[in-house]
Amino acid sequence: MMAGAEKMVEYLLRSDKENWPKALKLALEKKDNKFSELWTAGEVGAKIVQIKDVEDDRMDTSNIEFFYQEVPEDQNLSQTPCPPSEMTQHNPLKPREYQLELALPAQQGKNTIICAPTGCGKTFVSLLICEHHLKKFPQGQKGKVVFFANHVPVYEQQKSVFSRYFERLGYRVAGISGATAENIPVQQTIENNDIIILTPQILVNNLKYGTIPSVSVFTMMIFDECHNTNKHHPYNVIMFNYLDQKFGGSSEPLPQVIGLTASVGVGDATTTDEAMAYICRLCAALDATVIATVRENLKELERVVHKPQKFFRKVESRTSNKFKLIISQLMKETEFLAKNISEELGNLFEIQNREFGTQKYEQWIVDVHKKCSVFRMEDKEEESRICTALFLYTSHLRKYNDALIISEDAQMKDALNYLKDFFKNVRAAGFDEIEQDLSWRFEEKLKELESISTDPSNKNPKLRDLYLILQEEYHLNPETKTILFVKTRALVDALKKWIEENSALSFLKPGILTGRGKTSQATGMTLPAQKCVLDAFRNNGDSNILIATSVADEGIDIAQCNLVILYEYVGNVIKMIQTRGRGRARDSKCFLLTSYADVIEKEHMNIYKEKMMNESISRLQKWDEAKFEKTVHDIQIEEKSIRDSQQKPKPAPDKKNKKLLCGKCKVLACYTDDIRVIEESHYTVVGCAFKERFVSKPHPKPKKFGGFEKKAKILCARHNCGHDWGIHVKYKTLEIPVIKIESFVVEDIATGDQTRYSKWKDFHFEWIQFAATETPK
Repeated sequence: MMAGAEKMVEYLLRSDKENWPKALKLALEKKDNKFSELWTAGEVGAKIVQIKDVEDDRMDTSNIEFFYQEVPEDQNLSQTPCPPSEMTQHNPLKPREYQLELALPAQQGKNTIICAPTGCGKTFVSLLICEHHLKKFPQGQKGKVVFFANHVPVYEQQKSVFSRYFERLGYRVAGISGATAENIPVQQTIENNDIIILTPQILVNNLKYGTIPSVSVFTMMIFDECHNTNKHHPYNVIMFNYLDQKFGGSSEPLPQVIGLTASVGVGDATTTDEAMAYICRLCAALDATVIATVRENLKELERVVHKPQKFFRKVESRTSNKFKLIISQLMKETEFLAKNISEELGNLFEIQNREFGTQKYEQWIVDVHKKCSVFRMEDKEEESRICTALFLYTSHLRKYNDALIISEDAQMKDALNYLKDFFKNVRAAGFDEIEQDLSWRFEEKLKELESISTDPSNKNPKLRDLYLILQEEYHLNPETKTILFVKTRALVDALKKWIEENSALSFLKPGILTGRGKTSQATGMTLPAQKCVLDAFRNNGDSNILIATSVADEGIDIAQCNLVILYEYVGNVIKMIQTRGRGRARDSKCFLLTSYADVIEKEHMNIYKEKMMNESISRLQKWDEAKFEKTVHDIQIEEKSIRDSQQKPKPAPDKKNKKLLCGKCKVLACYTDDIRVIEESHYTVVGCAFKERFVSKPHPKPKKFGGFEKKAKILCARHNCGHDWGIHVKYKTLEIPVIKIESFVVEDIATGDQTRYSKWKDFHFEWIQFAATETPK
């Protein structure tokens, strides 16, 4: 303890700030710490502790935070050493010179894309722009700013940042996301506040339904991670509304548009000219006439933002892989059985050159699965038999393929446990003759698979290299903070388990961060769980490694890491810049670990594309302003013309009654005439007949969402089927089923045609709204 106290004082005295004794005293008193009684503020050669740290995309929740580093101010978003509670109009945050440079074009009223590296404080730049914008309005007029954040965790961060900054100035700040929209009237929130933080789909929905008449309700729109403004992304849909208004002769004023990004990207460009054209299209999509980058204050930026060293580690694959041979043989047998179930459908399994254990195989088998589910025959019993069989065979092939992917990047035993869990669930459900046969085939090989998976000679060379990197980096610096990026959730779980079971890595305390969406294997992390993990990683010294999927590479502000590991993880140039940007600390490193030469080649191509992107931006910035504006305008006219010509009238909603058949066994589930819509996005079935067609079992994860309380799962009641149809919920005072369309095949009663839908919104039917009076008692 004495050594620790001496070390702490050494760091404090080394600091180049003033008033740190007072800051420390405040901290001790704030926590009712008895040590404060021992404190005497003597004549110490005082140098500061940085009190408030505000990084690129967050403000920390604590009022006072100490950083034991040589140059603590390098990590600050601004230069002001005062907590938000002490901020006044006379004591604002002090921006850096490069931040003022980035903000200037927007403050001059120009539509601007701000392209600057992760960690430089783009969120703070947006605060400066927003404050300048709101203050410029004469008395009697008011500005209204909307800030768009793509992901709910990012939305939460930005809402906190904007609230703390602007509420001290007397502005009203509110936020609405997909998680809260059901309970908050959007129109009223926009009307009653000066700054609104939104997930973009909220505005898309309200523009679509006319609740918000146009984007003219705002005077400024700020798009975080604006490189996403393309194709059918909600950002682009919002800008379509903007551009239609711009070129539609509307007299309503348009909002100023600001985009924030670490990388505008270059798309598929292979030359600088092509990259310039791509960037111009992004500017056209955002109606931007300026690309703001740091040019005059580069040295200051380089002192603040540290670019990690990049290392490539090519790992040899296992020399022999008997595990893969056995699973591949089981897959071949399963394919053969599937092929022989039907002469008509057997040809689907004749595809050549497909490789087991790849994403390509996954895509192929999903496609086969869909085609098999809408197979029709005159003999309905035979149709049911064939469709059930092919449903089972393709489902097993997908699981085997998943296991091979896990085995390739993690331990064989993780892959085997994944399969054992799957077959355990199979036995607990329908378990018909086909499933019994497939289970028997797997169990026949189980003993051998277990022996192989526990054999030390079959260890994964990738994990050995990962182990060596972690050992070396934490030996060099025990305070290392790491983000380990991986491709899938299954791999997140497998690597966490591997770290926890490895006694030589006991110094690591892994946290995991995955997305909120549901996959075929599992539901995602809840928002509170994500926040808890991020808070622990930021604030808890014991939490020193975060294993994350792509949810962590964009927008979410993560504690300053000095080690980023990309484990078989590579994307485009935008993803490369963002993941690399997570390593913000001085002397940080970024490792790409892979057993594939083409993955390293792709990352080298990304590095080349980054240089090409920077060169393209530099060239565009030298263009005459009128030339740039004309180029952007011409692209907008061209794109609008294409958009208008492609606009198809909305299909008239179908009114003809249809059957919903079980997606596995094809038994009748219900008719569309009996389906009712609740709160625009949930679908229930009324009438007593449906209750006889499903069985319930307790839900493994009961929880509340919106106005619903999840109680049970509902499954097909047909003998040996047990296909998952949805959930049973308590809605207000009612107990009702809620079905999911992807579990069914829709059959046209007149023609017998069958269709699969993955989302309700793709099923254009004239739905009837739910009325409680229809529910059977």
